[in-house]
Amino acid sequence: MSRKDKAVSVDLNETQVNGQTVTEVLIGKQVIGQVTEVADNRFDAEMVSDNQPFAHTKSFDESLQEVLSAYHLHKG
Repeated sequence: MSRKDKAVSVDLNETQVNGQTVTEVLIGKQVIGQVTEVADNRFDAEMVSDNQPFAHTKSFDESLQEVLSAYHLHKG
């Protein structure tokens, strides 16, 4: 039997840390990751559990997708 798709609310919270724009990715009230803008319109995706950037992309959308994919893959 197939499962029904469940709608999940994803929120973005943008802050400034040491002069860099950091966007926190939240599912519900839980922060799951961050997207940080680095030099020349490059972005780093980071999971909160690792505190290490794991993906370096050319766009914000790609980094956001990486965070969501990694969370969905490893959430247990």
